[in-house]
Amino acid sequence: MTITNFNADRDFMRRMIRAYEQDLLQLISETPDHPGGDWAKDHLATLEYLRSKTFSDHTQTITF
Repeated sequence: MTITNFNADRDFMRRMIRAYEQDLLQLISETPDHPGGDWAKDHLATLEYLRSKTFSDHTQTITF
């Protein structure tokens, strides 16, 4: 297994988070009672956590 660290620009991460958030919000609004849609709400919570990290003074990395 290869582990790769990717140093992403903060603005890039914010744009990526914003774009995925918009997709998730649209999905949730179009299918509010869809069974098994909890994953989308979990992803929104993860995005909020990631967004908070983009304002940190420390360097962030993503490990794949």
